[in-house]
Amino acid sequence: MVILLPFLSNLICVMGDAPYGQCHYCEEKGPLRITYFNFPINCECCSPCHSERIEHCSECEAVMPKETRVYLSTKKLQDPIHEGLLTKGAFL
Repeated sequence: MVILLPFLSNLICVMGDAPYGQCHYCEEKGPLRITYFNFPINCECCSPCHSERIEHCSECEAVMPKETRVYLSTKKLQDPIHEGLLTKGAFL
């Protein structure tokens, strides 16, 4: 299984709990905020719920990504209900 983490290429260093690097949106370097977007999919890369991590500066507001990469086992794709592909509450 391969996990692509493109946001790590922008990370320069971590000072305590505050990351420092390049903003995902304006590309300015400085202290970053981290925003997670969670999706009701039981994936192989982030279980129990798929999430996307966006690192951005305090001037930029995080926006839901237009696309995301999700890694799933073939077994879950063949039988998504029985294998628990979607997490509880996905159809609400």
